[in-house]
Amino acid sequence: MTTRESTRSTDEGPLPERAFYGLAVSLPIDNLYVKNKIQDHPNHGIFSSILKRKRKFAMTDEAKKMCQQVEAYKSCADRLHLSLMFMLVENPVTSKQLHERVAIDLSCSTAGSYLRFYEAINRKGRKLGTKSNSKEIESVEPAAKTLLAMNVEQEKRCRKQLENLKALSKFIGEDYWEYARLRKVYWEAMEQYDEAVTNQNKERSEQAEQATASAQTKRNDCRMKMMDFIVKSINDQRGKHAEAVLKFRDEAILYHKAMSDLIPDLKVEADAKPESKSSIKPPK
Repeated sequence: MTTRESTRSTDEGPLPERAFYGLAVSLPIDNLYVKNKIQDHPNHGIFSSILKRKRKFAMTDEAKKMCQQVEAYKSCADRLHLSLMFMLVENPVTSKQLHERVAIDLSCSTAGSYLRFYEAINRKGRKLGTKSNSKEIESVEPAAKTLLAMNVEQEKRCRKQLENLKALSKFIGEDYWEYARLRKVYWEAMEQYDEAVTNQNKERSEQAEQATASAQTKRNDCRMKMMDFIVKSINDQRGKHAEAVLKFRDEAILYHKAMSDLIPDLKVEADAKPESKSSIKPPK
């Protein structure tokens, strides 16, 4: 058996603030420290209480399998959520900030404000035509109004889409990290049980036996709490996660239709033929 000092991880300590995307820990699979695919995550390895070498204790097969499924599901959920956020704002930087605040592309707002400013300045400048026959400058206000309306519509739809994805966002930003905390507690309980067994083998006393039984009970309780949380708060909620994505899809269709309705219809009637100013007639 191993001692507490020999099995203690240098990463044990206060839990850091959880992030949104990324995996919290590396999984203990077959008593080996298997590296996570997301190597650049700031919390990489912090939740873990395992060493980069073989251990003499491990999770039960059922618990291990459930943890592997959660990690795989979280990885897929991260990629799906990031893709949907990028589709929503079409900006690689802004899309990664939407889980914290609504941040849309301000191109329409900037262009609309610029056109209004341009028109105000332009009307004070040089006039078209002559003094006796002045001509009005064609206003750009319709274009400015359309751009500003598109900006308002984009922000409104962005907020609605974030609300539609609330169930999936909750799993990524809250439920998964609570599972990671419970898994750390479970692993620490296994370490405490391993230490208790080691002490019992050394002392062979009634007190050591009671400490081992208490540590075993705690280990089993921690395992059941983690597994119950996985079932109730993650596995049973997958249907809601799927519904959230379907709502996002339906709203995306309505969003594009709403944006197109804001653009004035400038189509030329099929029967209307442009006047030909050329003196050259086409051949018959």
